[in-house]
Amino acid sequence: MKSSLQYLIFDLLDTDETSRTWEAMASVAPERVSAVLTEATGLLVWAREQFGTDALALDDGGEWDAWVQIQADQAEPCTLDWHKLAKTPVQTFPPGTRWVTIALTLTASGHLAEAMQQHLDTVNPA
Repeated sequence: MKSSLQYLIFDLLDTDETSRTWEAMASVAPERVSAVLTEATGLLVWAREQFGTDALALDDGGEWDAWVQIQADQAEPCTLDWHKLAKTPVQTFPPGTRWVTIALTLTASGHLAEAMQQHLDTVNPA
């Protein structure tokens, strides 16, 4: 992923001596959801290719992890497995849905945290 992100804007949420956590959130009209999910998928594919590992919780021995949540207006959030994200058909939303919020949370440890930060600095909109 070389181009700038158009929808997702990442903020550093938490950092400690072993890891960093970032979150990006986009609220869009239902017809833009697929564009946001494409952006999220591109970033996650980049991470998998760069780090050479799948996402796995740090508590379970992973070096990086990711969560994607989708919520339409006031409906219950839906968490997606990022491996299936590209294959997931665009959600159908309740009639009258005006806004859909997509949140992408990333966590990385050690040297991967620094590499992720450098990449986010490159692609995050200014």
